Amino acid sequence: MKYQRRRAEKNRRVEEKLTAYDRNLKVMGNFPRPYVHRNGLWHRVAQCWIAGVSPSGIRIYLQRRSYEKKTHPGKYDISSGGHVAAGERPDIAMTRELREETGIIIRADSLIQVGVIPEIAEMDHELAYIYVSFQNDPPFRPGDEVIYMVSADLDEFYRLCMGELEEIEVIPAIRTGPMLHEKFLVPRSEFCIHRSFTEVAYPFIKDYTKPYLDAYSGTDREW
Repeated sequence: MKYQRRRAEKNRRVEEKLTAYDRNLKVMGNFPRPYVHRNGLWHRVAQCWIAGVSPSGIRIYLQRRSYEKKTHPGKYDISSGGHVAAGERPDIAMTRELREETGIIIRADSLIQVGVIPEIAEMDHELAYIYVSFQNDPPFRPGDEVIYMVSADLDEFYRLCMGELEEIEVIPAIRTGPMLHEKFLVPRSEFCIHRSFTEVAYPFIKDYTKPYLDAYSGTDREW
């Protein structure tokens, strides 16, 4: 059954078409996903950063990519992300990716869009639509593309992305299993670093959560 799901997913991606853009971000047309990647054409992706707020601070949730992924296998990455198909709204694509990768089911109008940013990684030219979702203790149920989920201190993860730290502590975010709540260190080389986090998501999360963190001072209220 698992093999059949992977085969179906592979077939879907081969047939999937993406809207391609030129260097001036004008629409060129819709092309098969492999063609877009092979020719380094600009295309849309959606990325969601899930954050939780508590009296102890802000945690950012990260996925660990499957070792079967063609790019960055086994690395720690965005909470969830994926391509926006031709004719698809970015927020709808984001809800689909969240469900497939993390098991989180959320309405599109519950996502907070915080910006659009171009990202380039080798031949991959992406227009990333950035979303943030605030959830405490999300009920993750990762799909085949994700090994597990972890959380990290927001500021420590930012400092790691900026090259100020060489490793940070993470905590497994799956509710069951022998590693629940057991912290461990992960080196910077094991993370995917994104401008979408350092330039867009991080400043938004810091600004948005300041009133909640201030309200925690001297209280036991829940966020």
